[in-house]
Amino acid sequence: MSDTSSGRRRPGRWLPRRLALAFLTASAASGLLTAPVGGLPPATDFASAAIGTAGSQFLLVDIGARGIGMGGAYTAVTDDAYSLYWNPAGLAKIPRLSIATMYSMYVQGIQYGSASYAQRVNDTAVLAAGFRYQDLGAITQTDINGNSPGSFEPSNSVAEVGWAQSVYDLSDSEVDIDMGVTGRWIHSEMVAKADGYGGDLGFQAHFYSYYLPYNLAAVVQNVGVGQKFGQIRDTLPTRARFGGAFRPAPGFTVSAEAVMPADNSPAGAAGCEYVWEVDKEVKAMMRGGFNSQNITDLGFLAGLSLGLGLTVSDFTFDYAFAPMGALGSATNYFSVSYNLPAKLSHRYRAR
Repeated sequence: MSDTSSGRRRPGRWLPRRLALAFLTASAASGLLTAPVGGLPPATDFASAAIGTAGSQFLLVDIGARGIGMGGAYTAVTDDAYSLYWNPAGLAKIPRLSIATMYSMYVQGIQYGSASYAQRVNDTAVLAAGFRYQDLGAITQTDINGNSPGSFEPSNSVAEVGWAQSVYDLSDSEVDIDMGVTGRWIHSEMVAKADGYGGDLGFQAHFYSYYLPYNLAAVVQNVGVGQKFGQIRDTLPTRARFGGAFRPAPGFTVSAEAVMPADNSPAGAAGCEYVWEVDKEVKAMMRGGFNSQNITDLGFLAGLSLGLGLTVSDFTFDYAFAPMGALGSATNYFSVSYNLPAKLSHRYRAR
């Protein structure tokens, strides 16, 4: 059946099938890329028995206090420069430009920071770049005889670029389709140095014709070539995520997500956010979330997260708090972002 007003086929009925097929294809591709040479993916993939089989775990450290405060259930919600990490398809919702920075202090003095920039280049596309850095602090070095020749300061860094595209051929007045890709260079300095390369592929679909508008999203993360220390090349921590979000009331967002890491058991996440519009230039946000990934090792409290946010004009200040469970401490995340709204003359459709 065709849409007589536009002369193109309406995607309403067949679109979910196409998205599911694309997601499964990307998931299968990620499995093949992480498989040993000459064989299929190990039988322990996507199970707790696979813990410890992938390196570069710092790639899984979340960025952006808003998404962290919502428990990481953010794949279908992300719409600013942090999308470079969560789901590159979300970059397509940036009206003009977005700048985002974050800082966090972990246990034992571990520090983590990020900076991202995204710019709309035309009516359908957004280009982004970002940098992440993790400083593990000084560690005493010990040789095989128990002697200490000094200390070393391990660190990890990630440089990444992203591209998102609104697919107008699959979009109409009832649905918007966005796709995005991220490519990244990974660098670690321990006693030795190692590099790796990877990328993400993501989709977002925004449905507007129902009583409760909702989003669906899928992303495959960290597919590529892992780091090599000595004679062994690590596997990247590949994972697939599928999420959805809807707004049951004005200013209120509810999201849920399934996470399937190749080196661990599947996990789930859920989050919510309430936005209170104080006036035209000021908004306040409250967030909460739960992520099941850490509860097995660190206890139930480690799965909880809370967050606050404040938007003043084009600036947004976000904070998230996440307990570390059995480790007896908590992690605090601080984010600042600058987002320019769309110009009235711009073709971009702000929903």
